[in-house]
Amino acid sequence: MPPDMTRDSSTPVWNRESILELLTRELARGDSSGTDLTVILARVDPLKNTNREPGESLDNFILGEIAKRLSACVRRYDYIGRYSPRQFLILAPGWEPSNAVPLAEKLRAAVSESPIDISGSRVGVTMSLVPAISANFKSHYQDEVLRELEKSLDRAEANGGNQIESLGNIFEVKPPVLARRRRIRVSWILAGLLVIGIAGLFVLAPSWTCAPNLVGDILDSGELPPPLPANCVLTTERPAEAIIQSIEQQREASQLELQGTVTCKILSSSSRSNRLQEQQWLGNLYADGKLQYRRHVLISASQDVPGGKLFTVEQCLIPWWRYLSQSQEYCRVQDPPWM
Repeated sequence: MPPDMTRDSSTPVWNRESILELLTRELARGDSSGTDLTVILARVDPLKNTNREPGESLDNFILGEIAKRLSACVRRYDYIGRYSPRQFLILAPGWEPSNAVPLAEKLRAAVSESPIDISGSRVGVTMSLVPAISANFKSHYQDEVLRELEKSLDRAEANGGNQIESLGNIFEVKPPVLARRRRIRVSWILAGLLVIGIAGLFVLAPSWTCAPNLVGDILDSGELPPPLPANCVLTTERPAEAIIQSIEQQREASQLELQGTVTCKILSSSSRSNRLQEQQWLGNLYADGKLQYRRHVLISASQDVPGGKLFTVEQCLIPWWRYLSQSQEYCRVQDPPWM
């Protein structure tokens, strides 16, 4: 679970420990849901035409102003953290990989577009940035990618700074042909195990009549879309961390596999009867915050926000081995009426 995250004392952003924990969590979340994550490491270039020294002695007022400009360029559910005295780490979940460089350019321009007023003088500040995407972290350790990002910023600073630097070539190496052959052999093994598993299913099932249903459920890779109400509009607003943690705790306690997350917003209604209908709808459909259909389990939580209510649903699957071991609970006769 995420740690008790704290802000940096001198700037309105996360501290180093918290932003690294957030990076680990968002990478894991992206692996589970299949979403992308853009990671940008930014470094304030050495100050010019000023008596202030760079590094740890860099005026915290300037860093605070830079943090504000960076925060104004990202979404509410993106993260900015103080990675080192002159460096910021920016995390943008769900950002398309092709938009990573444009986002970095937007951040660079926001910092350098105008000087910062401090102590009666105007200080010009520039910043160099290097973007990465979640795919860069799949075949390398997190620390290794971060070190490569810092090396790229060293090159940018040596070239005068105030630029977008690319990640090193080490992350662009394609797998050799031998690796492809190895993957093919593994697929043969998996196919054999699948045949054995299907055959064993007829032995483990409570009765042979239930086995075809269980086979169909396990082989069905389609996700069950959450039955959202008609007035619940999909939104990019991010629920509170307490809501996210509550849903994650329920999923982990039930040992479920995360498939995806959906958040929508129910706009405030002036009619008291409409509000009661919405509350009754949520209570009837999601008793105790859960809904189950075959292997699919939907875990929900709602949160009052300005203008309405955020409704967040995690789409999960019961692991196939648990589905078989408890098959007498899931052997169905007919589909539920809402399907």
